[in-house]
Amino acid sequence: MDYDEYVNQAHQAAQLVEAGEHESALSIFYTLLASDISDVDKAMMCNNIGVVQEKMGREQEALGSYERGMTYEREHGRCFLAEQRAGFLYRTGRLTESLRAYEELLHRRSLTEEEKQRIRHNIAALREQTA
Repeated sequence: MDYDEYVNQAHQAAQLVEAGEHESALSIFYTLLASDISDVDKAMMCNNIGVVQEKMGREQEALGSYERGMTYEREHGRCFLAEQRAGFLYRTGRLTESLRAYEELLHRRSLTEEEKQRIRHNIAALREQTA
């Protein structure tokens, strides 16, 4: 896919989300996901899809989208979607699952020091809440 076309479609989808046109935005995000964009960009489309699904109250679908994005990013040593998934679990009241997800993330060798610090902070907060 041409880069300019990718940017235009992603921007259009973002505007649709802001306007509350969630189904139309999802359609664009799914089209981008099915295209030949990079795995890292596909992971971001999965994140966008998950965010929109969450806004729509479609929690199980959102969780699946975050998990799908994790498959795209894992090979590249990234953890953005894994962290988003852990945050989603927290927001939906699944504190024990969220804590476990953050703890698993902390063992990744590819984490930056900043990421480690943020994850440690989240783990400490969750341990307090689940104690």
